[in-house]
Amino acid sequence: MALSREEIAARYGTALFGYAQDNKVLDTVYDEMMELKKAAVANPKFISVLSDPILSSKDKKSLLTAVEKDFSDEVQGFLNLLLEYNRFADLIDIIDEFALLYDDEKKIAAGTATTATTAVKLDDDQLKRLGDSYAKKYDLNAVRLENKVDPSILGGVVLRVKDCVIDGSVKNRLKKIRAQIIDKN
Repeated sequence: MALSREEIAARYGTALFGYAQDNKVLDTVYDEMMELKKAAVANPKFISVLSDPILSSKDKKSLLTAVEKDFSDEVQGFLNLLLEYNRFADLIDIIDEFALLYDDEKKIAAGTATTATTAVKLDDDQLKRLGDSYAKKYDLNAVRLENKVDPSILGGVVLRVKDCVIDGSVKNRLKKIRAQIIDKN
C-alpha cells in the first residue's frame, strides 16, 4: 500500500528531527533545511529533476553532490537518503513537518496558523513587537506572525496563534456594543 504525502512527510520529518536532536545539531539542521526550502521554492525544477524517473541515478547523485557540498554531514546524509528512496518529490512537505517539530521543541509559534489581521499593513518591527508581547504573555520563546490585511475590521488587530484567537478589532468591539444595546432594549 502506497503512503500518502502526509505520511511520508511525517515519517521522514520526524526521523530527521530525531536524528538531528540525537546528534545535537538541531539548530544547524533547521537553518540548513530552511535555506534548502527557500532554494527549492525559488527553483522548483531542482525537485523535478531529482524526482525524474527518466534521469539516471548517477546523474541525480552528481547534481545532488554539487548542491549539498556546503551542508552539514547530517543534512547531506538525509538528502542522499531521500534520493536513494525516491522521496525528493516530497522534500517541501518533509521540511515543513521537520519545521513544525522544531518549533514545538523550541516553543516557537509560526506558520500559517500564526497571523495578525489588521486593517492596514504592519511593518516588520510592529509585527515583531506584537509577536514578542504575545510570546511573553503565553510563555513562548518566539511568535513569528504573518500579516494579513482586511480593511473590513476597521482597526485594531485579530491575532491567531495556533488554536487561540484574540479579536481586538474595532468591528468586533462595535458588534459587542450593538449586542449590549439590543439586550438592554
